[in-house]
Amino acid sequence: MILSRKDLILNETQEKLLVSGWGKSVFDKTVVKNIVYESDGIEVQGYAAYPASVSGKIPLIIWNRGGNNKDGRIDDFLAAGIFGEIASWGYLVLASNYREDEEFGGKDVNDILKLLTCAGEFEFCDINKVGMEGWSRGGMMTYIVLCLTERIKCAVIISGLADLFRSERKKNDLAEVYINLFGSESEEEFINRKRERSAVYFAEKINRETEILLIHGTNDRKISFQDSVDVYNKLKANGNNCELKLIEGGDHYLRNHKSEVSELRRKWFDRHLK
Repeated sequence: MILSRKDLILNETQEKLLVSGWGKSVFDKTVVKNIVYESDGIEVQGYAAYPASVSGKIPLIIWNRGGNNKDGRIDDFLAAGIFGEIASWGYLVLASNYREDEEFGGKDVNDILKLLTCAGEFEFCDINKVGMEGWSRGGMMTYIVLCLTERIKCAVIISGLADLFRSERKKNDLAEVYINLFGSESEEEFINRKRERSAVYFAEKINRETEILLIHGTNDRKISFQDSVDVYNKLKANGNNCELKLIEGGDHYLRNHKSEVSELRRKWFDRHLK
């Protein structure tokens, strides 16, 4: 259940940056709301975005953020740009910032699944046409969700985390994140929890009917592009219809490839949802 829907609060400078970064049509022709909804009896904050003018039913895209805690959390400005862009393509977008006591792929996965129910509260949503997009940690969350529901017709995963053990060996800050968010006094249990969040170990459980596009930069210093290569190979071996697009020289955020990545994402969703 959606408990509240509020207009975004942007100042004049943010509005100008939004237009210059995402285009005037995103600013003028979409509606983006800050929402609060219930998940497992907990109030969770997120966003809803859709075209300002809707004719008939439109598909749904659930968007899964990366990062952890405040790192990676979406604010009103980013929501207006990121979700407004997707809404301008003709979609309802629902996104979660996850519960405050997140578990990095534990019970907070329910905060994503709950959005499937919330979508029914938008009368113009075609609940039979659902896509999903996840970036970085959001890619990991997407892999897990695709094992739990058959409702996701297609998914796009960008710079997706798929092997938590490999990310630990890269000696970045993720090893500490794992300990803080789902660590255990038992080393065996901690290893099991990392495996449960690593798609390279459960790819065969991912729904075979979901059309999956993997995008990863070859110069990603945070999560190796090999994570996406390994999942792609396992998905193909399992009979999943999937594609892999490696962006030569692209970093974790694919900063210098924004237009190319947007086009890839849009075409994938349009092909499978429209």
